[in-house]
Amino acid sequence: RAGQFSVIDKALAKASSQAKDRAAGQTSLFGAFEESSNSMRDTVPDLAEWDRDEILASEKELLGFYVSGHPLDPYKELLDQYCVHNSETVKELENRKVTRLGGLITAVQRGISRRSNKPYAIATIEDLSGSFQVLCMNENYDKYQSLLEANQTVLVIGEANNNEDMPKIFPQEVVALEDAPAKYTKQVHVRLNSSKVEPAKMDEVFGVTTSHPGRCPLYFCFKQEDGRLVFVESGEKHYVKPSERLRDEVNDLLGQAGSYYAKVDTSLPDPPKRRWQKKESNGE
Repeated sequence: RAGQFSVIDKALAKASSQAKDRAAGQTSLFGAFEESSNSMRDTVPDLAEWDRDEILASEKELLGFYVSGHPLDPYKELLDQYCVHNSETVKELENRKVTRLGGLITAVQRGISRRSNKPYAIATIEDLSGSFQVLCMNENYDKYQSLLEANQTVLVIGEANNNEDMPKIFPQEVVALEDAPAKYTKQVHVRLNSSKVEPAKMDEVFGVTTSHPGRCPLYFCFKQEDGRLVFVESGEKHYVKPSERLRDEVNDLLGQAGSYYAKVDTSLPDPPKRRWQKKESNGE
């Protein structure tokens, strides 16, 4: 596509020139055959293909939708694991219910509140089901405004509001999507087929996991030949920092002999108390 795109201007200019010549009567019968022959000899240069993000961005700009894929395709597993709702299912929530969802920031509107005279930002975030908005203001704006940039992937924890056509989230926390495993994984399990794992392979597994030190408990789950599962906790000195990289390294090492599994924390914080609620509880 890069090569074809590079010759568009040249082809249009050539076609325009030939059209003008024909209109002016400057093309003979033999000249027409010569032009056709020359056109056929034109070749598309062998250029490096655009990268995937460029192709998708061009499709979205030209057509208004994606054709060859979606920018979030590489993040589908993360979104499926660490989001509690998506832009469609969040519409079923009552107002002020706290949820966790994520996606790609497609637009950010910034301004100054007339009421408080403080800055705010409204980010439109797209996931694989649709779109939702996030309103950041006051202290949340100060904490998270650096993450609210177009083309960034984020995970948002906050209160849902469905009073408008597009769901809106009032965030309690915003994190980069790539940081979700480290923040919301309760345990990492390395699942192993006992009949296929040699002691030397276990040494290699420990070599991988110890290169990702952290505070998340690490368990080894051994599947016995009779189907029983035996869990062994590694101990605090072997705790890990969950990440996509750790997952990929473990899976590549084990192949058919085992796999990486992240036990996700799906618990959610309570909605923050409103000021009137605090006064009421204090009897004021």
